[in-house]
Amino acid sequence: MAETSSIEWTDATVNFWWGCTKVSPGCDNCYAEQWNAFRGSGQWGPGAPRRIIKGASALLRRINRNADKFVQVHGRRPRVFMHSMSDVFDNEVSNETRHEALRQAAAATTVHIQIVTKRIGNVRDMVPPEWVDAWPAHVGLIISVCTQREATRDIPKLRALKRELNLPWVGISMEPMLEPITKLDLTDIDWVIVGGESGKRGQVTRPLHPAWVRSVQADCARAGTAFFFKQWGDWLPDGEAARAVIDDLIMSRADWIELHANPNAFATVRFDTRTMYRAGKGRSGALLGGYTHQNFPKELMR
Repeated sequence: MAETSSIEWTDATVNFWWGCTKVSPGCDNCYAEQWNAFRGSGQWGPGAPRRIIKGASALLRRINRNADKFVQVHGRRPRVFMHSMSDVFDNEVSNETRHEALRQAAAATTVHIQIVTKRIGNVRDMVPPEWVDAWPAHVGLIISVCTQREATRDIPKLRALKRELNLPWVGISMEPMLEPITKLDLTDIDWVIVGGESGKRGQVTRPLHPAWVRSVQADCARAGTAFFFKQWGDWLPDGEAARAVIDDLIMSRADWIELHANPNAFATVRFDTRTMYRAGKGRSGALLGGYTHQNFPKELMR
């Protein structure tokens, strides 16, 4: 939780509590759980007590209070990722605690609140009653989608919720993107964030094929949806970095694998197989076709 953030698509993070429960294949290498385990405070899993953060309200009020100064420097309002270390719509949290956090968010009218959840089915029943009648105009909602199954199940729910509650903007976070996600209907979806998986040294992290990213990028272009490519993660595809970087990885005998664009084990023809080098998040970067792609919905550019 901080007044500044290294997360590329936000400016600050605010957490009213820490702790969560894994509900998706994308949770396997959860950075928040790893940090929590390092602290040894054990707020993960069903039945585990969540850690209430006493300074969250004061931090959000301070960011909101200083928003005019931020606008003078950046030409837009600050973006605040609410709950980077938990899920606002976690079943283990009482509605009293959640409603207090969301009412604090509603009062921060000079910032852009970015809420990310893996539990889209909980949203309508868990927001304060006044949000059902009038969702705050400065609060957007992002769902986390890592597989085709999750996309097929949850994107229609997000679209329906946007229409029902008149959400100002909605997005999809495909990070980590674990497989091809196709058949995307991005109607009424304002933003898609894509990224590969990273983790600590020695962890088994899963690579991201460039063809999967470009497929989503093309879907975004067709729908007029803002596309944001955040990172390759631990694994860097050959051809997506300067030749000197790849040569250095080869010379240093970095781990490598062959990754097929079609991961189906029964595929008879594989047209796009890429060599992936374990370079680590820092070296892998976020170049796609030699360029960065970090676009935001228009609502977040004001």
